[in-house]
Amino acid sequence: MNQAELFELLRYFPHAAQLKFHASDARFKVLIAGARFGKSVASARETLLELLAGPTRGWLVAPTYALATPEFNYLRDDMYRRLDATPAQGTAPPRLVSPWGGDVTALSAHQPESLLGQEIDWLILCEAAHLKRDAFERFLRARLATRSGRLLVPTTPHGHNWIEQLYERGREGEPGWDSFQHATWENPNVSASEIEAARRSLPEDTFAEQYGGVFASRAGRVYREFEPALHVGALVAPPGAWIYKAIDFGYTAPFACLWGTLDADGRLMVLREHYQSGWGIQQHAALIQGVDRGFRDAGCRVGPAWADPAGALERKLLSDAGVHTLKADNRLLGGIETVRQRMLKREDGTPGLHIDSGCRNLLRELEDCVWAERADPPAPAPGDDHALDALRYLCVALSRKVDWQNRGTLW
Repeated sequence: MNQAELFELLRYFPHAAQLKFHASDARFKVLIAGARFGKSVASARETLLELLAGPTRGWLVAPTYALATPEFNYLRDDMYRRLDATPAQGTAPPRLVSPWGGDVTALSAHQPESLLGQEIDWLILCEAAHLKRDAFERFLRARLATRSGRLLVPTTPHGHNWIEQLYERGREGEPGWDSFQHATWENPNVSASEIEAARRSLPEDTFAEQYGGVFASRAGRVYREFEPALHVGALVAPPGAWIYKAIDFGYTAPFACLWGTLDADGRLMVLREHYQSGWGIQQHAALIQGVDRGFRDAGCRVGPAWADPAGALERKLLSDAGVHTLKADNRLLGGIETVRQRMLKREDGTPGLHIDSGCRNLLRELEDCVWAERADPPAPAPGDDHALDALRYLCVALSRKVDWQNRGTLW
């Protein structure tokens, strides 16, 4: 059975961009594409013929088991539903063995040392842009050597990291390598309205990466959507507003606290900052309580505060001093994306984030924050980011906000 016959049997009809990928007989193939392009199904069915051919061994390796699930499920379901075969299955790790002796195992690269050992005939690096270079170069590449195994790298880009270098090997014509780059909209099954909705709601470089399938530049400003004329002004919380806080701890580095509220349309207004180094926790707590009283006197209600989860002792000391906090979500890149999405214009032309002009340190950090060159994973360059950390905590927390008024006092 050849590839065309197998695809006909599976009733798999690749779109034009997938056909280019399948037509290549390169040993190493790198498929860079936007989300929902069809990377997983193309990669799984590219290797299915080898799995059916006889006693071969292949691995699906991903940053987590969950990210290897799409390819694994395609292989399993094709054997059950289309080929009327019943593979033996294992669960720890997930494994299939076909009636013809083909063996496929899904593995997590969370502990790369566990990837040592067997020689394999083929390897799929699932969502490889999120894998560490070291896992591939030290623990996976050699597994292909003995049997001259094949490598497939289907992934959506994640900044300028080592995957781009693999991609360039195919683009530059290195023997045995072939590379492909495609956008989500090349899949005719994804609607144009969905693409346009994503284009309007995502930062430009995030859209280019996640839907355009390009290695979007991470050089330059992190918060490139920030425009003082658009995002900065004199702000006042309306009576009855809920006031929320976010805190990043510091002593030699500044301690930063931001106060914010959501307006009736869900826009975040950052109303005030406290930014101070060299103070003890008691001093910060006294100032914070004083600001909270001021908001209450103005008819506002003071809601929860979120603080850096790494500062367990500082959170306890604040609590002992009467300022209770919840653990903030401190994931960096997701938090940055949440802030950037807040900065985007809505349909009425106004952004989802406004900052009071008195928050001078926050505004300075927004202007100065740039991406580190060639960081893997992408990260801002070292510099002042204390108010920015507090802004991330606040934006992420309020993106998940429940109705505090109906739930009552939670702190």
